[in-house]
Amino acid sequence: MKFTKKQIIRFLVMLFLLACMLFANFFAVRAMLRYGVEVYFYDKLQVALSIAGVKGMDEELAKIRSTEKLPRVIKLTAEFDAQRNSIADLDKFLHDRVEQSKKKVEAVRNLRSLAIILIALAFCWQLLSRWFERRRCKGK
Repeated sequence: MKFTKKQIIRFLVMLFLLACMLFANFFAVRAMLRYGVEVYFYDKLQVALSIAGVKGMDEELAKIRSTEKLPRVIKLTAEFDAQRNSIADLDKFLHDRVEQSKKKVEAVRNLRSLAIILIALAFCWQLLSRWFERRRCKGK
């Protein structure tokens, strides 16, 4: 079975649209949620540290442990507790983590927007090509 050039192009466009759709609707949303939870957690600790010092941060960690139900936040709490003693400057560490997670969220959001734009362009390209094909067939 031999495929025509047109069939191959249509198949590649379909694969491209599928990849963009999967990225925009599944991977990007999950990644933004994951990084958003990190921003929430570290920002909460940073605010507690800047307002009430280390004692306030300890109280906030205790409150998070007792009330939080998200598994990712519980895991972040355990990781932070494990590495807390080895951190020299807690305020700088928390600030860097918040900024790093914000940048990741923004990058994934921009990539998601790009994927949506590419999907829209591919659909427009298909509509235009079909329209030109119909006009060409009517002219003959």
